[in-house]
Amino acid sequence: MERGFYMKNVQAQTTGFVRDRRLPSSLVVIGAGTGGPQALIEILPRFPATFSGTIIVVQQMRSGFTRVLANHLNEICRLPVYEPVDGQDLHPSEILMVPGGTLFTVPKPEGDSACVIRLEYIADDPESLNTRTNQTMTSIAELYGRSAVGVLLTGMGDDGREGMRAITDAGGSTIAQDEDSCVVFDLPSTAIDGGVAHQVLPLWDIADHTISIVTGGANANAA
Repeated sequence: MERGFYMKNVQAQTTGFVRDRRLPSSLVVIGAGTGGPQALIEILPRFPATFSGTIIVVQQMRSGFTRVLANHLNEICRLPVYEPVDGQDLHPSEILMVPGGTLFTVPKPEGDSACVIRLEYIADDPESLNTRTNQTMTSIAELYGRSAVGVLLTGMGDDGREGMRAITDAGGSTIAQDEDSCVVFDLPSTAIDGGVAHQVLPLWDIADHTISIVTGGANANAA
């Protein structure tokens, strides 16, 4: 698939709501692999329409399948869910499904310019594909610092551990799904074993705790 595909205007499912022109209060990056779609269906509909942050989902999935997942989540979530495009501004109260085969970052803006999403097509680069979550989380940590939140759900591999470390070092908050509620525990366990998960929670508690972090109602970094 050509990179130009991601340069098109935002797809039709993003219409029908009015975007808030303010910046998100927080950025939440969720990394997931095997079992991730089911986990996302469990937690994302729990976020209210008034959620002031933006959720970025990095699901280990091929291009095209992420579009199908985003469309399904858009039907059941109170926040709009869609695949973003390269060059669009960052807005609050949305769930962005990173297209399969792409790298999502938000570089620090210069001066008073808007925060602009960058999507790079990397499907032909296996090494970059294996570090997508790390790179997205690191970008968000540099941009949002203490207002960055990292979440690792069920999945294989270790992509996300170093991204969670970057968020932790920046003063942000991190959450890992617990073993009992995971389909595959590899992904969150690497963050737990690496000492970069502030909280280890069952799947059904993750949304509420994330909301509490963003609204200031939880001691996110408690041991």
